[in-house]
Amino acid sequence: MSPRKPARATERSPGGPVKSGRITRSRVSINAAESRRRTAGVERGGRGASPAPMTGHPPAWAECRPELCDALPWFRAVQGGVYHNGNLCLGFLIDADCGIRSYVDEEIVITRVGGGCTKDADGNLVLLRDQDNDSSAMSSIANSMNLKIPPGDRNTLLGRKPPHRYNVMAYFRVTHLWYEKIGKKTGAKVRFEKLDLSSRSWWATKSPPSLEERNFDLQPAQARCVACCQISPQIYNEGWMCLRPSCRRFWTIGTSSSPSNLSFHPDFLGARLPPDLTIQPHYTLVPDLLSTLAEADGDMLTKRIAWKGIVCPRCARCISRRFWRGWRCADVGLSAGGSHRCTFEKMLGMRPISLRSVIDDLEISPIKRALGFDPKFMVPEIDDRTLHPYRKLTYRIPGVGNITHLVSNRAINTRPNGPDDLFEQLQGADLGLRRYPLQQSVVAGTLTAHFAVNYGMPYKYVVSVASKGFNESCDEILRALGRLTWATKQAVTDAGDCFLPPNELLVLGYLEDMKIGYHDDGESSLGPTIATLSLGAKSTMLIRMKHKYYHGYSKAKKPLSEDPVLEGCENHHRRQALKSRLTDGSISQSMYDDLHAGLLKTGRGGEASPCIRMELNHGDLVVMHGENLQKYYEHSVVPEKRLRFALTARHIKPEHVDATELEKGQFSLAQDQVYDGR
Repeated sequence: MSPRKPARATERSPGGPVKSGRITRSRVSINAAESRRRTAGVERGGRGASPAPMTGHPPAWAECRPELCDALPWFRAVQGGVYHNGNLCLGFLIDADCGIRSYVDEEIVITRVGGGCTKDADGNLVLLRDQDNDSSAMSSIANSMNLKIPPGDRNTLLGRKPPHRYNVMAYFRVTHLWYEKIGKKTGAKVRFEKLDLSSRSWWATKSPPSLEERNFDLQPAQARCVACCQISPQIYNEGWMCLRPSCRRFWTIGTSSSPSNLSFHPDFLGARLPPDLTIQPHYTLVPDLLSTLAEADGDMLTKRIAWKGIVCPRCARCISRRFWRGWRCADVGLSAGGSHRCTFEKMLGMRPISLRSVIDDLEISPIKRALGFDPKFMVPEIDDRTLHPYRKLTYRIPGVGNITHLVSNRAINTRPNGPDDLFEQLQGADLGLRRYPLQQSVVAGTLTAHFAVNYGMPYKYVVSVASKGFNESCDEILRALGRLTWATKQAVTDAGDCFLPPNELLVLGYLEDMKIGYHDDGESSLGPTIATLSLGAKSTMLIRMKHKYYHGYSKAKKPLSEDPVLEGCENHHRRQALKSRLTDGSISQSMYDDLHAGLLKTGRGGEASPCIRMELNHGDLVVMHGENLQKYYEHSVVPEKRLRFALTARHIKPEHVDATELEKGQFSLAQDQVYDGR
């Protein structure tokens, strides 16, 4: 089914057997003025492909999907094959499985439209549901003014071996969009045509004919269906078919079902739209981000576009920004003499930005912060006297632990070497902040959405971070450690517990749109207390019960062997009553298990709603205390779209640390680094 009415049609003989419908050939089957530039890519050849490499080289490439998405604004689809934004399709991936009846050559790509698929036992993608024009992918392709296609590395259609896993091809345009029968489902197909027909494609085996030698009058035959009056092109040699899914004659040749093996008609493959100088790209195929970044503009370097990625100007690799100050290429290739590494590096001279640029408050810090509490969340105990000038907010979770929020103000923040000074000084210090690969992620190569560096005892949170000794830290880190040590002591002694001084400090840096999702700090190597100092932009911290304790079963729907029945959990009163009957001997363990399993089936599923919401402002301190707090609950932090530092101190149990690393956690604070709460 062509997505648009043909520009014009003339009667000519069909190019193959047609049993119904009036056949015409049109010069164009899609309005050229409406079809705009696209880019395309294909994957490196897999089984059955020729071992001969490509003679050309892609204008940009990557070895993992996140790097591709970071560097190219027209393809941000970390998992999907189609990238669309604003109801326009901007990027398209030609992956390992293009579906049946697909095709790639020097100028044409024919492939399925992804979505609604799953993998079968053999690893092949199969449709789970019919595709139609209502899907976001289909509507974006039909409406797209700019479509680009990056590639992957296992596609076998070319029969040749592209040099990298993902290889950017060129600008393409959509010429046909239609539906086919794929098994028992209806699937969408799309035909792309390379926009620049005068230059040789880097993946081609031969040079293209000149524009003067091309026959732009050659177009696939078309016929109007006698049942629905829809015009469809003849795509396959085996005959013409109506391509409108709602038509009773859809996907039939005459009165017969279409054969399972179909071959593309030469006219459908050979047709080319004439060049149109009015068709222009939306983005540069390989954007030059570095030319737009002025190092004197500190605010610009913290924005989302600046912490994403660039294309290496030397080797064309897509580079994610792993380092706080810039980019370093990681390409390792082969030269005539052996391996070599691209040495490109661009580190930015990041000028410190002011608090005014990240805080909207009238005078940045209030004399005394006005606080309001949403009744949907736990309301804390408020104490304005004990730790004055801090306002102390305490959230007590019975049987679990306490969260102490020390609210800062102008008197605290503006003191010499206080939070205001720390915010500016940390920006100028060479802390060693960088992003690390997530060890458990759906897409390999995904980096943390924050920069991190660890000082003191080694600590593994969501990723493994190499730790620096406190003897390597700057004065700012030790002064922050002094504040966190003081806050930890106040919260722990208030709870009547033994104070263990922190011997580790993790610094996280957040630029625009960065955040850390729900997680816990419940590793066995940690003490029961975690303290955090927040500097810069405001953030929201949310606390919620973990899924399995909220529902009483694992995500695999297996009931917990020991259900703590925490206050606020789902079906709390009924689960508590049932557990009491087991405890007092009213029912046996087997009866409890049966009744418990039946009760759990009445739950709604899904994650627990947050029970505590804290607004963390510049200079605030938060202390979470209690081993069960990390066991039963998890927390997330979502900063505003501006620069923020979070410095978190913990006590790492020495028996869990290699003897060679123990000295990293040793420190001695100078007099001006010790904090007294003012």
